[in-house]
Amino acid sequence: MKSAPIDKQVFWPALLVVVGAIVPLVALPERSGAFLDLIFGFITHNLGFLFLWFTVAALGMLLWFAFGKYGRVRFGGEDAVPEFRYLSWIGMLFCAGIGTSLLYWATIEWVYYYQAPPFGIAPESAEAAHWAAMYGLFHWGPMAWALYCIPALPIAYAFHNRKIPFLRISQACRGVIGDRADGPLGKLIDVLFIFGLVGGTGTSLGLGTPILSESISTLTGIARTFALDAFVIVVWTAIFGTTVYLGMEKGIKRLAEANVYLGFFLLAFVLVFGPTIFILDTFTNSLGLLATNFLRMSLYTDPVGGSGFPQTWTVFYWAWWIAYAPFMGLFVARISRGRTIREVVGANLVWGSLGCWLFFATFGNTALHDQLNGTVPVIKIMNEVSPQAAIVAVVNALPMGTFILILFVAMAFIYSATTLQASAYTIASVASRDLVAGESEPLRWNRLFWALALGGMAVALMYLGGLKPLQTMSLIVALPLIVVISLSVWSFLRWLKEDQAGELKPGKKGD
Repeated sequence: MKSAPIDKQVFWPALLVVVGAIVPLVALPERSGAFLDLIFGFITHNLGFLFLWFTVAALGMLLWFAFGKYGRVRFGGEDAVPEFRYLSWIGMLFCAGIGTSLLYWATIEWVYYYQAPPFGIAPESAEAAHWAAMYGLFHWGPMAWALYCIPALPIAYAFHNRKIPFLRISQACRGVIGDRADGPLGKLIDVLFIFGLVGGTGTSLGLGTPILSESISTLTGIARTFALDAFVIVVWTAIFGTTVYLGMEKGIKRLAEANVYLGFFLLAFVLVFGPTIFILDTFTNSLGLLATNFLRMSLYTDPVGGSGFPQTWTVFYWAWWIAYAPFMGLFVARISRGRTIREVVGANLVWGSLGCWLFFATFGNTALHDQLNGTVPVIKIMNEVSPQAAIVAVVNALPMGTFILILFVAMAFIYSATTLQASAYTIASVASRDLVAGESEPLRWNRLFWALALGGMAVALMYLGGLKPLQTMSLIVALPLIVVISLSVWSFLRWLKEDQAGELKPGKKGD
């Protein structure tokens, strides 16, 4: 496969953006953090309703696209053949979208809701336990994956059907903004994408490294120190740097396939040898609770009670998913040649949600069972030691705990490696020109550079105290990204109508 040269007008500004984001946060971490937190608080509490309505609209639009007259439209044209096998495609889509964050939140997210539940429910009550076990399914279910999927459709159509040789979110807006997609407005849109991706990637590394270090410490008896964390990150960077260098076919696909099999094995093991009946009963109860309260939670703002629960959790989650959405849109678009709109929507909403739900059902309900039965004092460990220590304690309490913990570490490594190298691959694609679907990839050194840059940047911020401000920055960026994603969907609708009416044959470039 040929290599696509870099686009200097994007590559160097992108590099400056990354450096420009780091310097003030590292130089003035406390002031920068306080300022960004202030803005974040203002957005979530004053504009939270906007995030809620946008997410509902995204899910509605996807269902309309999938089951309406455009559902059979195939990316790349009617004769396009899928580049990857279905299982490989699903694996890459899922692994790129969640990372180690899923292993973290699936195991302990219920603790936060159990201690401070919504809707005025008494903390640590039976009802609180029911809602705590369910709310993670809502935050990691169809609503969340709808935010990932909605930008993928216009980006994939622009790249595969309109043959626009730039894998960028700005080009997906071309149907509305025209040639301005190639000018300052287009560059601004791509800069916003980079901000969101940098924040999301830093968050993934910040959540993943402590889990891995804590697990290795438990397995080896080595105290968790800076040296151990550094070792984890060096190995991590080597893995995802190598896979990015090898490319999509040899690197990302193989990692994703390996993790799908490993994930299924761990889920099956925990289900069979863990509290099986409790897991199945609680998951069933959670699905019923989710179904009967889905709309209520989707639009819950608590304006009178003022608990802040929807702002702290739901708005935060939707903003976080939105900040990451353009990256997922670009990545899903790149790997979805030959797939129909209905297939892409279904894969995200069904398989993405189901994959997350299985982790929440097994690991989360096992942890809840351990807490309620006194097997592992999860809440005490989490409050007095760390969330990571609580996660390791839950995994280690399983039959053959040491062996399962080793597999857990391996899966955490691969999940985050897949997410981070997919991020690097996507940025490299954005910084390339003349990228032809199925015929070319970004230069190897371009891919490797961004893999190392993202890893090094996130590590520096994590140890210098700048990770949380950058995470907050990614959420702030989510606000203008709502406008960008909306423009891309509008553009997509225009293109579909034009092509169906025969005004422009699919496969030709046009504004």
